[in-house]
Amino acid sequence: MKELGVLFIIIWLIFAFFDVSFKRDIFIAYTANERSDYREGDKLPRLLPNAVNEYKISNDKVVGRVGAFINEYERCTIFDVDNWTCTYSDDSATFGAKQGVYFEYNNTDKFPHLEDYGQSETLSRFGYILLQCRWDTREGLFAIMCLFRPFTV
Repeated sequence: MKELGVLFIIIWLIFAFFDVSFKRDIFIAYTANERSDYREGDKLPRLLPNAVNEYKISNDKVVGRVGAFINEYERCTIFDVDNWTCTYSDDSATFGAKQGVYFEYNNTDKFPHLEDYGQSETLSRFGYILLQCRWDTREGLFAIMCLFRPFTV
């Protein structure tokens, strides 16, 4: 029985660190935003995980998917799946990937009210899963969800 537990931990860590879906043509962005009600010393995590974004390079444009919602972005400069930049059609933000790291910058010069929203923080897959686990463990029984996080993200 002990061997099964060790095997589960090894598999959990592999799935937590690596995207084993083998979607090599898709860039996956794991992000989180700071909670607006966060105060120093709060027992809840400072960051709240965002939905996972998937971006596929397709015919000189980027196709983004969040859950069931799909958007096509045509105002893009694309080098490869790990290096690309897009601008929203209203110029409200620029987003993309540089050497495999996701970024997003609000255009606060044109839209000053976006300064209040803050920027998303980019997390590694492992950091994102750990953040979700921290949120899972705040309510007792939901802590069991942490066991399945690497397999459902």
